[in-house]
Order: sequence, then structure tokens, then C-alpha cells
Amino acid sequence: MNRLIELGDDLHMTWQFSAPAGTEVVSLDEAGAAGLMVVKLRSTSPIDLACPHCGGPRTKNGTRIVRFRDIPTACGQAVVIDWLRQKFVCSLCHRSSHDQHAAFDRRRDMTVRFVEWVGKEAAERGFTAVAKQTSINPKVARRAFRETEKKLGADVGLLSDAIAIELIDLAGCKRPAIIDARGEFVFEVYVSSQDMQTRLPAFASDYLRQHEHPMVVADLSLFPGNEGTPRLLDEAFGPQVERLISRASLEREVVHRIWGLCEPLLDQKYPDRHTWRSVRAVFFRRRSSMKKIARRHLQVWEKMLQPELYAAYMLKEDFLDIWQGQAKSFSEDRFDAWIQRAVRHSNLRLDALVFMMLSHRRQILAFSRYDFLDGFYKRLSAITSLDKNRSARSFSAARAALLMRGLSKEREKLNELVGQFADELMATGKI
Repeated sequence: MNRLIELGDDLHMTWQFSAPAGTEVVSLDEAGAAGLMVVKLRSTSPIDLACPHCGGPRTKNGTRIVRFRDIPTACGQAVVIDWLRQKFVCSLCHRSSHDQHAAFDRRRDMTVRFVEWVGKEAAERGFTAVAKQTSINPKVARRAFRETEKKLGADVGLLSDAIAIELIDLAGCKRPAIIDARGEFVFEVYVSSQDMQTRLPAFASDYLRQHEHPMVVADLSLFPGNEGTPRLLDEAFGPQVERLISRASLEREVVHRIWGLCEPLLDQKYPDRHTWRSVRAVFFRRRSSMKKIARRHLQVWEKMLQPELYAAYMLKEDFLDIWQGQAKSFSEDRFDAWIQRAVRHSNLRLDALVFMMLSHRRQILAFSRYDFLDGFYKRLSAITSLDKNRSARSFSAARAALLMRGLSKEREKLNELVGQFADELMATGKI
């Protein structure tokens, strides 16, 4: 049923009311009390004549009108549904009962789709804005959001065969998240690393049921103190997956470890120093992007006034160049040469770092085969970027917004896969 709603002299918008399945529209009043759009419905579903209390036969006992709030119109006008609800009385226990319908919430005077709509809108705009628009209590909007958030988490599909575990910026803090490494999609976001440790096995179990040989991209920054070994992933996903270490996290790990080993050398030479910001800034930047003042520091190092610091810096630069420039088929040779150089600099005490690198040699060299990892970490900011004005909103609201955004993309991927399957069947003449 269509109704034309005037929004001014020149602007018009068509709003189409969709009656829930198993119901039909009796009437529609656009000029209801308090500016409400009032839709009167009645049920067309078969009537259950069994008493819900004792199971005995029940008979009709008149009707009553029950009002439920529904999704507002496209222009924001509030909509309510007056349901002509059938009443019954049992011939055995003589107790009263009434008709039930899946479209109407049993605990609130709202339709189920309105509860879901409130939850999704609250994730994007906040509880206060939604409550003000719909004239409901903010507590009601918050409870509706909690229910929708749980449902969104349960509805997220697991189509990707390559996932990454990464720290993302969400609601003002770094949060661990499971992300599709091939596409821009967030599977799950956890409140903390402890929360992830508790819930990750359940996710891994569901994930492994849908993928025979998945790839899991680990981030070393999530596992401090484990000497680069993310045992949490090994326990959750087991040996049947191909686990990679992200190049971005590996580079961060190498840079921080080498610099951490250089700081005691600076303390020995400059015992009165409180900070060494200029050296730190030089160390964390690439040589090709340095400013003049940073280049002067490099010249001092090159003259061997600080040979250990310069050697450590060049080790860092050479590591970042392993996958750059030349053909990736030579990355294994460059990696082995880098290990030999690190071992020769015994004064830097890089034994622990070298051991970590050798223990993950296969995963590190796998970057030459999986090019998609290069672009993935550059897209992380776009994947997790929410409205800047709402960057500090609650974790739950931000998480729900990411899940909704990802759920839409996952449905698009599913539709694309179904289309490809249909094309293959048509090409083979099976349909």
C-alpha cells in the first residue's frame, strides 16, 4: 500500500508500508493523533485453537486493539500498528489467552523489525538521538541495541579463507579484532586481549568447520612476552592451518627490538641524558624520507663516532628492504644474508631476535607468495574508521557499527559467489 507524503511545496516522497507476513492492512490513517501514521492490521495466519495453559480446546472470545510501534517513514514520521488481536477462552481451564504473531515483540509494545531498526540506528547515531526521534525511553533504545548487537555477531558469515588478528582503533582504545585479510571486513571485535583469549576458541571452531585449509595472519603486537610466538593462535586454530606473521607487525617488532637494544649503549655514552628524541626519530624513519637534521645524524654515525648505533640502524633499513625493489623470488636470499649480518654484530646482542626470526622463517618468507597482505594493513585505517565526531563513543556501539558494515559486505560476497556458481552451471549446460 503506497501513500504520498508531502514534505513541502515542491518535494514529495513515496513511502511504502510493508505489512508483516501473515497479516493484512485493514486501514491506514496518515493524520492520526499526535502526528502518528496509524496502520490497522489483522492476522491472516491459521489460528491455533490449543490452549497455551493446559492444551485443551479454546474458542474465540472477541478482539481487542493492541498498539505496537513500527519503523518510521522515510521522512521520519512515527508509525504505529493497531493490531486487531484475537482473544480466546479455554473450555477446560476457563483461562483467557490471545493470538501470537512472530512480527510482534512479546515483551514490548513494538514490532520485531522496529527493535532491530532501533539497535542498528543506535549503533550509528547513538541512543539519545534515536530515542528523541522515536519518542521512546533511551533505556528501551539501549536494550534494543544490546539484542541487535548479539544478533549481528551471530549472523556474521565466515566466507574468507584468510583472516588476520590485529589491533584496531575503536572507541578510543586499541582493541583486538579478527578481520578478513582479503577484503575489508570485520568478523569480530573483542573488548580486550583477555576477552579474546576466552572467546577465540569458539570462533576458531566455527571458522575451521567452513574452511579446510585457511590462512591465519598473526600480529606479534598482540602477544607481548611470548618471544614472537603467538601461542594463543596455535591453541585455537591448531596445526591444520597455515599461519603467517604479518609483515607490518614483524617490521614493528624488529624495529622496536633493535632500538631497545641500542638504548643501553646510549645510556653508557650519555649517562646524563633524559631523552634522545632526535636519535629515536631518525631510527624509526626510513632513510629515504629523512629531513636534513636527520641526515646530519647519519653522517655522524657513518664517521664511526657511534658505530654500534649506525650498525643497528642499517640492520633495520636492510630488513625493511628485504621485500622491496628486486624480484620477490630473491627475498629468501636477502633474508638469509640479513640473518648472517645480525649474527656478526655480537656486540648488539641480537641473539633473541635472530632466534625469533629463524623460528618463523617459513611464515616470514611466505610474504613473497601472498601479496594481499601488503595492501591489507594499509587499509586497516579505512576498515575501522568511524565517524570522527563519534570516535570516543562506547565500545559496544562502535563494534555493532563495524559488524553491520561488514555483514553487508559479506552478503555481497555471498551473492557474488552464488552468481559465479550459477554462471558455471550455465556454462556446463546443467541448468
